[in-house]
Amino acid sequence: MGLGDVVSVLETYRGREKTLRTLQYGLLFLTPAARDSPSTKAVLEAISAQVGGVRVILRLFDDLSMLQYSKEVLRQSKGKDWIVRWLEVANIVVDQLFFPVEHLAWARDVKILRGSSSSLWHASLLLWAASLVLTILRSLRKISLMQQNNVRLAAEEKERQEEKYETELLTIIMHAADLLNALNWLPNRPWSKPFPVWQLNWHVINFSPG
Repeated sequence: MGLGDVVSVLETYRGREKTLRTLQYGLLFLTPAARDSPSTKAVLEAISAQVGGVRVILRLFDDLSMLQYSKEVLRQSKGKDWIVRWLEVANIVVDQLFFPVEHLAWARDVKILRGSSSSLWHASLLLWAASLVLTILRSLRKISLMQQNNVRLAAEEKERQEEKYETELLTIIMHAADLLNALNWLPNRPWSKPFPVWQLNWHVINFSPG
């Protein structure tokens, strides 16, 4: 990956977001190596927190792009399998709710609005988890449909189908890893002890969208 490739990634909004995401969790991933140096560990965690704050602020501008994306998905979903279509619609509703809830939580954190932000952050986590579950179910349904139709395809079409199959499978793996993180961050997580910081962020770095 040359300098031009790096610049082309960083010049796009999504490229910067993914770079910041990798940096945020990468710094936390390194914290176990600094366990013998509390000051170094504190620096890594502080920088990671600042990068995370930047990502939250950048998402303040995501509402209109999310609305545009939702309209395109709805327009393209006509004629699709009805289960896939309704999963997409439910996913869009959940995603559209996530952003204002997170915005309100941030506004309370920085004292623009009065009140505690903890319940709003909790709600945003639940919405994120619901979105991940819906995406996983949609990909599972698509894989099931591809397997049903595979026998009737020509060799060239089967090759393209295989690429789509791998894409959906990777989506399931990535979103399942994120779902573990979302559940782990909930106040009432399904398991007793939270994941270690290094393990939590290893999942995110390795399975987050590239």
